[in-house]
Amino acid sequence: MNWDDKYQIRQAAINCWPTFMSGMIDYLSLSEDLNRHGYDGCIGFMDAESIIRYWQTAGWIVFSPDGFQIRLTSQGREQLATWQDEDRLWVAGGSNEMPMAKRLVAGEPAQNLRKIHAVIGSATVAGIHDPYTRTDSLNNILSMSGLGTKFSPSLRLLSAGMNPTESASLVNFLKHINAELSSNWTIRIHSGGSSKPHRRFLVCDDGSVVTCGMSLNKVDKDETLDRFPAGSELAKHDCELFEESWKKGTAP
Repeated sequence: MNWDDKYQIRQAAINCWPTFMSGMIDYLSLSEDLNRHGYDGCIGFMDAESIIRYWQTAGWIVFSPDGFQIRLTSQGREQLATWQDEDRLWVAGGSNEMPMAKRLVAGEPAQNLRKIHAVIGSATVAGIHDPYTRTDSLNNILSMSGLGTKFSPSLRLLSAGMNPTESASLVNFLKHINAELSSNWTIRIHSGGSSKPHRRFLVCDDGSVVTCGMSLNKVDKDETLDRFPAGSELAKHDCELFEESWKKGTAP
């Protein structure tokens, strides 16, 4: 066994976090769970309190105002997904390419974003065709950017109709993003009248197209994930659809 503290902190999280991934756990229950896994402060092992405080300082967990309940943060879920990917890579034999199933899974939003990121690879996303683009979509795009996904500084987002409140919130958030990133992301509304487009895809700068079957405002669904190579009929069709729709689109 590797007795280094960072490995114990990592393994303790892998052992205990899945029990409260989508909810909360009280401090005493988490401490007891850690003790059952051997983290009791005996020779060579960290104690439960030290591990929990480390997780808190790292921003992976937060305490409730009364200090009794603990919840995983989005950073914690992302970190767990990273560790799990590292373990899968090791089991796969240490190849440099992470084995990623081309399938998105319900209840695994962080992992789904990592899968989309892996499929995009080194390409730059230049356009997003998603009828349900909302502020949550922008948050997920920023999360993918944090993972290393490249988005064009002039990213174009094509959505469909939304109510005035949603529209105002989206436009305002987009302004803040552009100010912060010194970018020029723009959004247009599909002018299909009462016929709302259903295709959801990402157009990359190399002419390839990534399809994920779901809107980026909610990424915890069970959907297919694929990438059509540049020059393929499917990629050309979607690229042309995006350009035609963009020309006809209007500002929100």
